[in-house]
Amino acid sequence: MRPIWISCLLVVGCRPAVTDDRPPPAASGGVTAAPPSAAPPAASPSAASPDSEAGGASCPPGMVAIPPTGPGGFEMGAGLRGESDKPHRVVLTRGYCLDATEVTVAAYRACVEASVCKLPYLEDRFATYPRLPDHPVNMVNWEKARAYCAWADKRLPTEAEWEWAAAGPEGSRWPWGDRPDPACGENADFTPLGAPKSNPGGDVGCLGGGTSPVGATPRGDRGWPGGRLHDLAGNVWEWTEDSYAPYGAEAVTDPLVRLESANHAIRGGGWNRPPRALQTKFRGAAVYTYQVPALGFRCAKGAPHATPRPRAKR
Repeated sequence: MRPIWISCLLVVGCRPAVTDDRPPPAASGGVTAAPPSAAPPAASPSAASPDSEAGGASCPPGMVAIPPTGPGGFEMGAGLRGESDKPHRVVLTRGYCLDATEVTVAAYRACVEASVCKLPYLEDRFATYPRLPDHPVNMVNWEKARAYCAWADKRLPTEAEWEWAAAGPEGSRWPWGDRPDPACGENADFTPLGAPKSNPGGDVGCLGGGTSPVGATPRGDRGWPGGRLHDLAGNVWEWTEDSYAPYGAEAVTDPLVRLESANHAIRGGGWNRPPRALQTKFRGAAVYTYQVPALGFRCAKGAPHATPRPRAKR
């Protein structure tokens, strides 16, 4: 089966989304991992205190400590999309911090006003910037998301970090657990039957067309000892650092995918997607230049990525 691609059939505002004239990134290898000698001893999540869960340091305000997986790792992928997400074991050797919410318009605006971040794409009726300060910023491509995270002394999460934070040690189907299923406006902002292909950005979504304020559906939170993560299901899809590629079947440690591909993994589903896309193990993909209304991001803080981002083609 093919991955879900963020396209004009899935989200609104599919206008020319390229604001930078940079070509797609070049290859820097495939799945990479940090050298074992660089990793501290893994801790059991159940044994870790909130302050130790992110590798021995407290997380800044507004972030939640996520522990390492322990030596047994967790099962990533569920075969929801055939060969593209084969179940396999993943070990994360380091804890990290993850934003409790998707990055808001107000937070992103501070970066713009500091003359660091570029403006989101504004020419869409569901663009949140600058009029909805407590909503997730949308209409930002992968580069803009990375620039904001770097300005905030953070980085984008890897796809494995995102899934571990959302599914937890028990590998739950939804961020809040295996039950109940998503309820419109109760535990997520989504569209029960999905937006029609003829009008993907119409007046849909549990809370009306477009995004909702971050944290508007607290029953859908994912709880960790160090705090609660909001909107991991619905509202907006979220960029991750990884290039999109089918999973292998072998176990991996601290994976990060770098490929000669314009496509990056996105997670969480959006306000115009059906419940299936909200599952913790469901994968999507988007071209790195896309700036669309149902796509945003949140940042992580932890060990630097093991490999640099792919260089642009010359």
